[in-house]
Amino acid sequence: MPEITLEDAHGVVAKARTAAEKTGMKAVFAVLDKGANLVAFSRMDGAWLAANELAIAKARTSVMFQAPTAALSTPLKIGEPLLHFDHIHHGGLLLVGGGEPLFDVEGALIGGLGGSGGSPEQDAAIARSAIEQQS
Repeated sequence: MPEITLEDAHGVVAKARTAAEKTGMKAVFAVLDKGANLVAFSRMDGAWLAANELAIAKARTSVMFQAPTAALSTPLKIGEPLLHFDHIHHGGLLLVGGGEPLFDVEGALIGGLGGSGGSPEQDAAIARSAIEQQS
């Protein structure tokens, strides 16, 4: 079974931190394994304390749905069926941008990255950038 290593998780976090620094953002990053267990966590100096839980929830959501959280935040349109949640508190899921699933080279899920510190769009861009650099 594919697993994310601590070294891999630290590498993803380092890439995410670099992307955040380039934009001047102070953010929090969490990497979870495929079972949604915390593997690595990093809070940049000056990042909002509230971002800690948000980053973990975004990573958890990306693992649970095996999809970027930004893709799960599509607005509800009246008259059109669509699975939609704004925030599922009890499960620790958060459907706004900033969570990205992590896959191995064979396409198997190995975990998820969550980032929080800016707008959902900024968080999603930074998480995407870190994932793209891993490929």
